Amino acid sequence: MLLSIPRRCRTATRRRAQDGFTLLEFLVAFTVLSLFLTAGLAAVAVALRGDRQAEFLTRATPLAQAKLVAAGIDFPLRAGVVTGSFGNGYLWRAEVRNYRSVPLKKAGALHAYWVEVTVAEPSGTAGRSLSLATIAMAREARP
Repeated sequence: MLLSIPRRCRTATRRRAQDGFTLLEFLVAFTVLSLFLTAGLAAVAVALRGDRQAEFLTRATPLAQAKLVAAGIDFPLRAGVVTGSFGNGYLWRAEVRNYRSVPLKKAGALHAYWVEVTVAEPSGTAGRSLSLATIAMAREARP
């Protein structure tokens, strides 16, 4: 004779077995959560790097433009390299090269110089730099 378990007891036993999560379900959920967190943190790191780059460009661009405008005033328009630093710690380097000379009939010559200004972050930081270039004109009077 077979013992038969009443139907009510069988459903209660099944219900208890299905309550909660199995270890495998927990591991799968944890893995998915880990992947989402890793992707999110990587996106935050990229955003922070982009923010620092934008901040550097925002500060360095007007400094480089100011040095280009001051070519011939802050440093001479002669072939060579001049360096210095700004008050905020950024470093600048200006390279002046001869570009062309055009003789004038009565007033000497007109010289064109290629001026390239590079602004860089202080040493010990990320090492970003920005370069701008222009052609500056200078008139040489005849004696």
